[in-house]
Amino acid sequence: MRNQIYKNKEFYILSRSIDNASKCKVTEVLEDCFKVELAAKNKYEEEESVELFTMTPNGQLYFETIVKEVKENIISIWFPISYKYLQRREFSRINLERNIILKLTKDKEIPAKIIDISAGGLKIITKEQLQLLKNYEININIENKPICVNFEPIRTETNDNTFISSGRFKDISSFDRISLVQYCFRKQIENSNK
Repeated sequence: MRNQIYKNKEFYILSRSIDNASKCKVTEVLEDCFKVELAAKNKYEEEESVELFTMTPNGQLYFETIVKEVKENIISIWFPISYKYLQRREFSRINLERNIILKLTKDKEIPAKIIDISAGGLKIITKEQLQLLKNYEININIENKPICVNFEPIRTETNDNTFISSGRFKDISSFDRISLVQYCFRKQIENSNK
């Protein structure tokens, strides 16, 4: 796993507080730890538990570890004791049954039900066929955090009298994407521990 931690490798770093989520880049690899530079100024403390993940050729690498030292936006992090390759997708996908409304225009709304979600997009069921590569505005509430984003269907299939559409999020803020990443990771880990 250490060969996946090298200079300029980008990770997402999360603490227990979603407000502390950020991208980071490895600046130095030492014998017992590695240093990362945060993309956004956040507050991390020594001995704090953090989660890191990144995409690799083997799938999505995920591990928890401890902050060794903090100097402004450079954090030294102990090498993890254990790690997991969660999946080959760029973002973890989890099942989520929730009703939402798709807005195409101010006057045109389409009810939908989410099948699964990731930080990159979602899969939904509708009674009306969606237009591929068209933007639909959606609002999702994830752990009491409203996320407003455009959904762009890239694949649609018919199932009885319904349509199943998979698509990606467009114009999603970094904060909303990190919120979704953290939510999906936590749910995936909870499900794997059952």
